[in-house]
Parts: sequence; structure tokens; C-alpha cells
Amino acid sequence: MLILIAFFLLFPANFALAQNSGPGEQEKILSATESFFVQLKNKNYAAVWSSLSAKSRAKIISDVRKENKKAGVETNDEALLKEFSAGGAIAKAYWDGFLFVFNPDIALRDSKWEMGKIGSKEAEVILQYKKSEKPAVLKLFKEDNAWKLGLDESFGARGLSPF
Repeated sequence: MLILIAFFLLFPANFALAQNSGPGEQEKILSATESFFVQLKNKNYAAVWSSLSAKSRAKIISDVRKENKKAGVETNDEALLKEFSAGGAIAKAYWDGFLFVFNPDIALRDSKWEMGKIGSKEAEVILQYKKSEKPAVLKLFKEDNAWKLGLDESFGARGLSPF
């Protein structure tokens, strides 16, 4: 009993988070994560875009604008946002470049998935690739009542730009 009391005193936030997230919420989180990889594999780039967190979308727009400027092409954020939202030519070039260095089947077929931390607005999905020593921790964020993958938030230190 003493151990149980100590656990609740030391980890009250984790206990509260676990109570607030039922199997239905976990399913939504896992489904949102899987959908990103499936849509990426199927090259449905408009759906890929809509599955990303606002921060990840902003980072991609910024990276593409900077790369375009280096190439002597001036673009604005609004035009790029429309391109990515529609899955246009710039989105296709970006995501095709992303697929050149990342195979979605690594996540879909070759990794073990498990739930990490779950909060009311943030969650984690842990992917353990069969050939990797360390798992990837994917961060998801609840935005507009839907779970969105934080690509930048999960892998930002590595950089997202396929250029």
C-alpha cells in the first residue's frame, strides 16, 4: 500500500493522463499516425499536408521559401500554403524528395508501434524499427479537434528539408 501511495504522489500527472485517455482516444492517435504514413506512401500529398501540425506546416513553408530564394525564385507563404494544401507541383517535388530518403514502409511494416504519453492536447507514439537500437518518438498534437503529426516537433533537430 505504501508503494501505491508513493506512486500516486510521485506520478500524479501521468496517472491523470492515463485516466483521461481511453481506448477510443488511443485509436484516434494511432489512426492519425498511420494515416500520415499511408498517405505519404500513396503520394496523396494534400492529405499528408492536412495531417501535419501547424508548426510542421509552417516549418516546411519556411524551408521551401528559403530554398526557392537561394535558387532565385521568389515565393510567398500564402502561395506556398495553397500549393501544399492542393498537393501541387511544389508539394510533389518536396514530398517526392522526402520519399527519396524515407520509405514509409519502415514505419508501416517494419516497426513495432506502441502508445507513449497521452495528454489532452499532446501524445506520443513510439515506433521501434526492427534494425534500430533506439525507437523513434512521434509527437502528435490535438488541433481543431483532430490529432496532427508533429513532423518538425518529432524530428526537427535532424531537419525536414529534402533539398
